[in-house]
Amino acid sequence: MRAFLGTAAIVLAVLAAVAGVVHFAVRPTFLKVAVSTGNTLDQRVFGQAGEMLLSAHAPVRIEVVVVENGKTAVEQLEAGKVQLAVLRSDAALQGSAATVLIMRREAAVLIAPKTGKFQKVTDLPNTMLGITRDGPVDSGLLGPVLDYYGVDREKMKYLALPTDEIANALRQKKVDAVLVVGPIASKQVSDLIAETVRGTKGTIQFIEIEEADAIAKRVPALEKIEIEQGAFGGRPPRPPESFNTLAFSVRLVASPKADSDKIAELVKQLYLIRQNISAAVPGAGLMETPDVDEATPFLIHPGTRAYANGEQKNLLDRYSDWIYLGAFIMSGLGSVAVGLFGWLGGRRNGDRAAPLRKLQDLLAAARAAPDPRTLDQLERNADEIFDSVYARGIKDEISASALAAFNLGLAELRRAIAARRTALAG
Repeated sequence: MRAFLGTAAIVLAVLAAVAGVVHFAVRPTFLKVAVSTGNTLDQRVFGQAGEMLLSAHAPVRIEVVVVENGKTAVEQLEAGKVQLAVLRSDAALQGSAATVLIMRREAAVLIAPKTGKFQKVTDLPNTMLGITRDGPVDSGLLGPVLDYYGVDREKMKYLALPTDEIANALRQKKVDAVLVVGPIASKQVSDLIAETVRGTKGTIQFIEIEEADAIAKRVPALEKIEIEQGAFGGRPPRPPESFNTLAFSVRLVASPKADSDKIAELVKQLYLIRQNISAAVPGAGLMETPDVDEATPFLIHPGTRAYANGEQKNLLDRYSDWIYLGAFIMSGLGSVAVGLFGWLGGRRNGDRAAPLRKLQDLLAAARAAPDPRTLDQLERNADEIFDSVYARGIKDEISASALAAFNLGLAELRRAIAARRTALAG
């Protein structure tokens, strides 16, 4: 019975240890992602992703932290206050941020009337440029173009235009060209171009940045991108033929010190819900993993590499060392427990041998008893020992071999007492 209880205790201890390891391994990971105030698109994307991951009981969860700008996001990332941040490519090259996902690429599309003053990029200083977002000169996209062509940024003239004012501004010649910045495949860009077409009665041209490749090589945050014929729809197709321009990327980044397994799991989970996010937030389905085999100035997070190369670890791979160590420790504890029970059992067996030792003492005393009175006392002692052994035998506390030895000793003691009485009487 005691051996069974000891074994059960060891088994329960092992199960408790395994349960603890499993609980630690499968508990969800919570990651904070910093998104700048002006980036409402990614605020919605990751807010929606956080709700979907929570509803699906995914092993990784997301919490959005809205910060002032990209610089603040980088600072919080390096300080460890957040584990992830959404940054433009120029900000992602600062510090030690490592790319987890490319959320989208936003291209610069220059559009102008065919018969207007704006015919090529070098005409920028002599024209009024309508823009669809604030501050393009300082945004890191148009600025490098002006620098490449030697155009003073201070002499650049531009006018910020809401979408619904683009057509009138072109008709009234308030602007000579329009700069649209956004994902090529997005509805937002297509609508902006449609407004431009409406303002020029369809007589538009797309201005190519012919030196886009050279500019991108000088400015690592930018990349040359080819906009294919008909990318913006329409009839006839817009553009009528492919042309080159510049683009920057918006990236989800993490600290290189962030756990690779957790980042790989995040990428996997975001890919699983990507289509659902896109359905809830238009323009959100453009995320992709970076090409891990392509030479790039951007750091690629090891977790993203593991996911892209199919080397993501499963639960057993991640915790195999702990499992083996736990098995080794529990095996050692089991051996210690078995030894302890054996030692305690040995002590109990020693206690059970006490009646046999008393019989030996009584037997020696019986053979040397000086008178019948002493023999009478020895018989009473033998009866007491018998009563004690009998009570323990009923409780199954004495083994069969010990009981047989006791019976043999008791019989020998009674024989010795009888023989000594005869001798004393003679």
